[in-house]
This record gives sequence, C-alpha cells and structure tokens, in this order.
Amino acid sequence: MIIVLAVVALAPTVFQDNSYVMHLLIMSMIWAVAAAAWDLILGYGGIFNLAQVGFFAIGSYATAMATIHLGISPWIGLLLGAAASGLAGILIGLPCLRLKGIYVALMTLAFFEVIAPLIVVGDSWGTGGKAGLFPIPSFTFGGYTFNSDELIPWYYLGWAIMAICLFIIYRLIYSMLGLSFTALRDAEAFAQSLGINRFKSALMVTGIASAITGLIGAYYAHYVVVISPRMLGLDMFLFLLIMIIFGGASSFPGAVIGAFAITFLDDALRPLGSYRLLAFGGLMVILILLLPKGLMGYLERLENTFSKKISSGNEKIDEVHDTLLKP
Repeated sequence: MIIVLAVVALAPTVFQDNSYVMHLLIMSMIWAVAAAAWDLILGYGGIFNLAQVGFFAIGSYATAMATIHLGISPWIGLLLGAAASGLAGILIGLPCLRLKGIYVALMTLAFFEVIAPLIVVGDSWGTGGKAGLFPIPSFTFGGYTFNSDELIPWYYLGWAIMAICLFIIYRLIYSMLGLSFTALRDAEAFAQSLGINRFKSALMVTGIASAITGLIGAYYAHYVVVISPRMLGLDMFLFLLIMIIFGGASSFPGAVIGAFAITFLDDALRPLGSYRLLAFGGLMVILILLLPKGLMGYLERLENTFSKKISSGNEKIDEVHDTLLKP
C-alpha cells in the first residue's frame, strides 16, 4: 500500500502539465476509495451490500445541500457527507443485516433503487430535483480558492483523503474486528461459537465503510461542481464492481489498483459510446472466468510459483553441496 501511495503522490511531477491526465488520476483516487470501502463489505465481510453507490450519492448530496443552502464551509461539508452516509449505512443495516445472503442483496438493492426517485421528488427539500445542484462551493485555504484551472491542490487533497481512508481500511482489516468478520465469512458457525456477534460486527463494518464512501463522495461533489440523480446510474455501479473483480476481492489493495486501471480503460473506450457498458460487461465475464481472484490473486500465484522454484533450486544446491563434501 505504501508503494502505491508513494507512486500516486509522485505522479504530478510527471503529469502536472497535462490537466487531462491529472483529472483522470484524481477520479482514479476517488473510485479507489469507493471501491476499497465496498470491498471491505463485499470481499472481506462477505456481505452482499449493493447500496454502496447510494452511500456515495448521499455523501455528495449532504455536503452540496449544506454548503449551498446553509452556507456551511466545504471542509465541514466533508465531515457531514461522511456522517450522513455512515448514519444511512447503520439505519439500512439494522433491518438488512439480520438477514443473510441473497436477502441482504435484495434489501440493499431496493434501498439503492429508491434513492434517485427520492432526490427527484425532493426538489422542495433542496435536492435540485432532476436538474441536480450547481454550483457546489469550492474549498478555500489561507485565502486561496481551489479552482478547475489549477488541479495540483485538488490532487493532493484527494491524495490525502485517499491515504487516510486506505489507512483506516487497512488497519480495520488487520484488527480484531477485521479478523472477526473475516472469520464469520469463512466459518460462521465456528466464529459464533467463539462468541463473535455476527450482527454487531457486520453493522460496525457497514457503518465505517459507508462513512468512508460518503467522505469521498463529498469530495467528489466539490471537485465536479455539479451533481444530479444520474450519478446513481448503472454505469457507476458496474464500474465499481469491475474494479473490485479486476483487482481481486478481499486482496487489499487490489481494489485500489483495479480502480486506477479501469478508470483509464474507461477513458480509452469512450469512442465506443453507449457500447462501453457492453464492453465492460464482457470484460467482467472474462475476468471471472480467467482471473477469479483478480490481478492480486494472479500475482500471488506467480509469487508462490517463483518461491517454490527457488526453494526447489536451493534443495538441489544443498544436495550437490552435500555430495561434494562426502569423503
């Protein structure tokens, strides 16, 4: 993870004069956090929560409505976005996480599907309806206002948020709580016999992952300046899922690497227009068939193969050495 963060941090030294590549890198960092948070629930927790894009939208709308209608600072808006999504994750988790498997997926999918209609009919509440919200205020720091002409401040703010969020996810995965919900995923009956509470663990993980998603969703809203119900379309849902599959579910930081790869691939496929979704659908099928554990799984398999060859080579060297030393 440190290597990935270091490489991303140094990218502006190469691409600072190319605003388009800088924009793609910023968007990659946004999707990296969203995908890693979803992988925390889906991959490590084994919880089929399909509402993650909804939490992203809630974070975006929470900060946009607070900064536009209430005049709250965008810096506070980031925290409001995280809090709103975290609260939504807990509220939806209270009834859903008492269920299992496909029933959790159906309940969370229903929640995801109802968010866009609520935004559309909630124009009188300040959601902006179908038109969305625009312009969303930008960040200011020491008298300097972030703007679209200078992406370096946006880049390093996004990098800082990504680094903090990925550190939280990493620490959570290798904490006692992380071991608990991973044990529940792999051997639920045995984990419960040790006193691990499935509902409590799942609710805590869902709340944390939702808050992280809402935080990066809030940053996204201020960066793109305008948001609308279109952000809840199938394309974002599909892209995040492919990022996790490509990088490798439950193989941190696989989702992060997948996010950068798929973001740039998506841009390369823009000439296909509406056929991009078809191309990504085919890519998902191919990845599941050829790389069921994603890129990280493939790299791990290569590492194991290489280690075995080295071990085998060392054993042969030892045999030769012992033979030569025999009297």
